[in-house]
Amino acid sequence: MAIKSIVCCCGMGMGTSLLAKMNIEKALGNIGAKGIEVEHSTLTEAKGSHFDLFIVSKDLADAAKTLPNVLILNNIMDIKEAETKLKAALGM
Repeated sequence: MAIKSIVCCCGMGMGTSLLAKMNIEKALGNIGAKGIEVEHSTLTEAKGSHFDLFIVSKDLADAAKTLPNVLILNNIMDIKEAETKLKAALGM
């Protein structure tokens, strides 16, 4: 499945997910991935949406178990971790 849309999720949908969104956009640029839309949201709102990839921090891993394609970040500020896990998720 080609990933064309990503949502970064947090509990409140404001601070943490926005920081994750900015870091994911940077990581995507660093690895040369183009044409992927990145949004941010609460985990609750994201569960009702149709994104190709859901990104959550490790503290929300259990709550995200029902989502179809989840990437769990141990540290949302770690660009290298995001790059490595995005490469794997995108098949690069």
